[in-house]
Amino acid sequence: MKIQSVLIREIFERSLMSVWGKMFLACLAVGVGVLSYMGYYLIPLAIVVLLAGCIIGYYCLFKPYIGFYILTFIAFFAFYPNHILNRDLPLSTVVEVLVWIVFIGSIKERAPDGMKNNLLSAPVSVMFIIYTGYHIVEYFNPNLGVKDGYFFVMRKYVMFVFIYILGYRLVNTPQRFRQYLKFWIIMAVVGALYGCYQQWFGYLPQEIRYLQKNPREYALLFQGGQLRKLSFFSDVVTFGVMSGSTCVITVILAIHEKDKKKRNLLILGSIFLLLGMSYTGTRTTNVILPIGISLYILMTIRRKSTLITIFASFMFILIVLFAPIHSNKTLNRVRSTFRTNEPSLDVRNDNRHHIQPYIYAHPIGGGLASTGLPGRRFNPDHPLAGFPPDSGLLQIALEIGYIGLGFTIIWYMLIIYQCIYIAFRAKNQEYKIYATAIGCCLISIMVTQYSQASIGQIPSVIFFMSVIAIVRRLQEFDNLGLS
Repeated sequence: MKIQSVLIREIFERSLMSVWGKMFLACLAVGVGVLSYMGYYLIPLAIVVLLAGCIIGYYCLFKPYIGFYILTFIAFFAFYPNHILNRDLPLSTVVEVLVWIVFIGSIKERAPDGMKNNLLSAPVSVMFIIYTGYHIVEYFNPNLGVKDGYFFVMRKYVMFVFIYILGYRLVNTPQRFRQYLKFWIIMAVVGALYGCYQQWFGYLPQEIRYLQKNPREYALLFQGGQLRKLSFFSDVVTFGVMSGSTCVITVILAIHEKDKKKRNLLILGSIFLLLGMSYTGTRTTNVILPIGISLYILMTIRRKSTLITIFASFMFILIVLFAPIHSNKTLNRVRSTFRTNEPSLDVRNDNRHHIQPYIYAHPIGGGLASTGLPGRRFNPDHPLAGFPPDSGLLQIALEIGYIGLGFTIIWYMLIIYQCIYIAFRAKNQEYKIYATAIGCCLISIMVTQYSQASIGQIPSVIFFMSVIAIVRRLQEFDNLGLS
């Protein structure tokens, strides 16, 4: 018992910064060096992983606010080791486990004095509860044979619910909100910078080998005479949507920022985010900025800065579409978004028309994980198994029916309504700007669901789910007069 108390004091209270702790770290460093020199690489690696796991687990469980940042940081780089090591490591599962640990640690988190936890009373939360209940009922969907796919999807869905609650529990002061938004922007810009590096200097040899491992996926990435860029992330869509949606926030914040230095940093970050989004070669992401800025214009049409934004946006679109530059492959790829004679677009439209009778005949859908590759994996005999939805909304309509699609649309509308309501009703001008920027960001992500399954991917889903709840906090901050 005495040894246990000494270990707890040395590791968790003193963080190994005592004499005994430093001696232990020195012996550990020498031991790892000797083992590496002798060729036993796995043992030092296992020691490092174990120590890192213990430290991360401790912070996630006992300091959940810091753990939430650690979780987000790891989620950003969860797929990058796969690119370098040329093997698929289950690091996304590690992110899910960390969400559970942080959630358990957050149970003891208390709201600051004078602030009540009334997340569940928000219309968005009520609809989310109904939506979650509908997903639970889908277990009894008679169109779904094997239930393994259902549990596979619901495991991720539970993670989304936890992230929603975590955002509200942990980001519970104005200062924490500013820190979290700043952290997300910095991480997104870092991801965009690496995407720019891949475009300007090329992929690393290890990354090329990883991409070439699957010839079919490699062929999809090689478009317009160049490889599309995915930065640290699992795919180009995740990278593109994350960069584009964050760019919407930085542009709106830059428009309202009075400090010249901060405004210039936001503009610089916006440029890298826009470039990173363009280098993904994903046509869907090219509508993100126009959609976000369009909502911003509608919400702030009376402001002088909005008129300048309209003019600048119009000129930017003209330059992109009609500038006499035809040798730039990235620019040509962006312009192809607005062509109606694209073969890939025709294929997607044909698929939608072909599958519509199934949607009309199945109001509750074919069941979770019944389409695409998950359907082929878990329910190979299902009529939808292997069918490529190529759209988040179409996938929802197929798997949980047009009833579930209706719930989804209502939930999306309530999310945007919440942001708009706070933007117009808040007394604090800063909170108005934040609510406007977040609302424009979220609607731009929702629109991409029409042609891509863009909501639900790591790490974007962490920001998407948490910020919906955090916006509710903005209203509470404003009501209490906190700044």
